[in-house]
Amino acid sequence: MPIPWRENWRKCTVRAGNLLPSLLFYGANHHNLLPLTSYCNFNCIFCSHRQNPPAIDSYYLPQRKPAEIVESFSYLSPREKIIIGESATKIIEGEPFCYPYIKEVLTELRRQFPRTPLQITTNGSLLDKPLVDFLRKIKPLELVISLNVYPPFLRNKILGDRHPQRTLDRIKSLKTFGVSFHGSVVALPHLTGWEELKETLFYLERVGARSLRVFLPGFTRLAPSSLVFNLSLWEELDSFVGEFRKALGIPLLLEPSFLEDLVPRVEGVMRGTPADKGGMQEGDIILALGGKKIKSRNEAFEKACKEESPLVTFSRGEEEKRVRLEKGAGESPGFVVYQDMDEFTRDRLFNTLNNHRHKRTLVMTSQLAFYLIKGLVEAVNIEGGQVRVVPVPNSFFGGSIMSAGLLVVEDFLKVIKAEKIEPQVIIIPEAPFDFKGKDLRGHSYLDLQEETGASLILI
Repeated sequence: MPIPWRENWRKCTVRAGNLLPSLLFYGANHHNLLPLTSYCNFNCIFCSHRQNPPAIDSYYLPQRKPAEIVESFSYLSPREKIIIGESATKIIEGEPFCYPYIKEVLTELRRQFPRTPLQITTNGSLLDKPLVDFLRKIKPLELVISLNVYPPFLRNKILGDRHPQRTLDRIKSLKTFGVSFHGSVVALPHLTGWEELKETLFYLERVGARSLRVFLPGFTRLAPSSLVFNLSLWEELDSFVGEFRKALGIPLLLEPSFLEDLVPRVEGVMRGTPADKGGMQEGDIILALGGKKIKSRNEAFEKACKEESPLVTFSRGEEEKRVRLEKGAGESPGFVVYQDMDEFTRDRLFNTLNNHRHKRTLVMTSQLAFYLIKGLVEAVNIEGGQVRVVPVPNSFFGGSIMSAGLLVVEDFLKVIKAEKIEPQVIIIPEAPFDFKGKDLRGHSYLDLQEETGASLILI
């Protein structure tokens, strides 16, 4: 039987080179990430690593000793949630519980970070009783269960799950054992139908998921035709989520979302949480925390998490309400919002635009962020400004890929040349670039500055 990661990723440039330690420490320091393994015991047909174009700088993790992983603990922050099993760098993340020494690593992690919340993303297949008993002892912990498909007869075909009923039974047991989890589902209605998607979401709600996220599947230009779908599916999923949310009874979010502003609208409230006990509801608009005006979703959630028993002012229709959320500092308030833009990034964008207001400024965004950034720039209304906002398609990856993190230098150059733009200042997202300033093809953002002659600013 072929090794799953070799079969899935043989078209990629995957290696464990000299840069790997730096990537590990950078991910820990900047994102509070703790990668454990690149091995996965599933073989999902929609896995992005199967469709990557050639010459992508991706890195798989060799089998490491626990001491090597513990070495990166010093780069983690105790003030932020430590995240395991979520891809956010050039390192290929596998199934965390496939790492044979995960108990030893988590035990030491909890010893060094006794109060820091841990988040582990997993397919749930390896969560047997001894492991779940262990996880109960290292709280605060939340699992993100990537279920994706519920019907057992489809799980082997779609996910490569060789023991589908056993996996489902193990996920079902989490509620019994008191282990908190959230659910995530890559939506495949073009392959399995809308009823299957409903069935999967209802199953997760029944077995105790506190919230759910539905993801638009990503495919590149190299994906097999069977996986390709019309991008109108995104709008269909948005309508589906909006209609299905109330029937489900727990927070349900779509990723990526359709955001055009920073209005801190509550998308849902988790049962039994401070926000639930305080009477907050989906649709409430958060106005202030502790009397201080709130300007974005990120700010609302982060400050509500950070503070002890914050006083929340919010509007519901024409009515303004206040409630004190009884909680400890660092604990979740229980309301759910979409992620938009943090305060630092927003202020930096506004300050940059103001500082260069007398120059021809080009703001380049991902397709996903275009309407949000365009709305923010228009709202600033800088006097004398010559600002243009343009979306940058992910031409290199192609397909349904629309995110900033998967843009490459040539995507930006292609738009500039096609539009015949001659800006003096170019503002681009920093998400596509690693700590050396290189994209997924190994090209530096400085190449863009050299090609255009414009001042380049990453935000």
